Amino acid sequence: MFLLPLLFPGKITAEVKSFANKKLNAELNFRTANLSFFKHFPSLTLSLKDFCLKGSPPYAQDTLLAANSIGLGINLKTLIFGGHININKIYLEKALMNVEVSPKGEANYNIYVSKDTSTSQNPSNTSLHLQQINISNSHLIYRDSSTKILINSVGFNYKGSGDLDQSVFDLQTNAGIDSFNLSYDGKQYLKNKRVHASLITKINTHSLSFVFKKNDLKINKLPVDFKGRFDFLSDGYNMDFTVKSDSSQLNDLFTALPPAYVTWLNKSEVKGLINLLFTLKGQYIASKNIKPDMAFNMNVRQGSINYNKAPITSSNIFLNFQTKMPNLDPEKLEVNLDTLFFNLGPDYVKAVVHAKGLNKPNVDAHVSAKIDLERMFRTLGYNKFDVRGNLDAHLDSKGVYDWQHKQMPIINGALSLKNGYLNTRYYPDDITDINKILDIQE
Repeated sequence: MFLLPLLFPGKITAEVKSFANKKLNAELNFRTANLSFFKHFPSLTLSLKDFCLKGSPPYAQDTLLAANSIGLGINLKTLIFGGHININKIYLEKALMNVEVSPKGEANYNIYVSKDTSTSQNPSNTSLHLQQINISNSHLIYRDSSTKILINSVGFNYKGSGDLDQSVFDLQTNAGIDSFNLSYDGKQYLKNKRVHASLITKINTHSLSFVFKKNDLKINKLPVDFKGRFDFLSDGYNMDFTVKSDSSQLNDLFTALPPAYVTWLNKSEVKGLINLLFTLKGQYIASKNIKPDMAFNMNVRQGSINYNKAPITSSNIFLNFQTKMPNLDPEKLEVNLDTLFFNLGPDYVKAVVHAKGLNKPNVDAHVSAKIDLERMFRTLGYNKFDVRGNLDAHLDSKGVYDWQHKQMPIINGALSLKNGYLNTRYYPDDITDINKILDIQE
């Protein structure tokens, strides 16, 4: 083990350099090379220090991958008995992985030359037959200007294994991220979330198809099951994704939500069970304006919320919520709030809402409430404005809401507000002694 690396260091380093020059259409640099059994025992590993790999155009001058050390595991059997260098493992430590996609969809990772026309004239003694990829304590940045998505993952750890050189293979993956951040169109949706994933993905390199067979994720405390498939088409993609979380804790959901909820959750006691289901199915072909159908369902049972130790807890929270968006068209958005109910002591709120469309939604809603407004907003932690009073409302609303043309749905019912009070940032003075009884018939 001590002597064998001393017999081959120059040969292996030269062969790897030659292989990289033929197979990579990008600039590659490293400071020193070291061959050892003990870096990743028992693998014979060629370690390249201060490794840097540039990207493909239009990012040829920018870094795609940089690492303190990258290790290439060498198949010892083929080296000793055949004089052939077979790289079957890759180890990355403290790496920066910087993935860029231009507004035109040009990616900086298209650096691998799949066919080498010079192979027949200058056959190489080096080949890449990956069976394992290990990444530890690294930093992954994915910046896609075409979709306006930015992903920043700190403390990225990954282990993937399988016969990666086969045309069809199962990739088994374990991954962990200490801090996962996601932004879309400049707005941050996930911040400092801890992620753990255990995945099995069937990959077909001939048809460019990915089947997600077993994918157990955890975002902070929220467990998520992810299954489906993704196929590359000549002019787009075909996708069939199902993401769900069954009988999870309501508190765990809030730990996975955007940053604005973090401060609220730290001061809140949240209980209850929740079921989540998200699906995305269909083709995405931009040139033909074909987009997949999206749907999202959420059910809450036995819920309760108390913000900042309020004297009364919002209890018996019951929610059935479904929404779908065919062809990802906002004007085809359908929202079905089948039931929303909760108690606040003896008080209650009950609502059923159906709506279709976004800019001019067609609404069918039924709301019934008998509630102390100050107590409700304090219990739920809503502090955008100060509102008080005893509300008793029974309203039915049906029709089109069009703000631009001042069109309102037909409203029928009764509303009573006693001892009302309102203070907002939009008006300098308090509005007090609001007492109103309305019988609405339109």
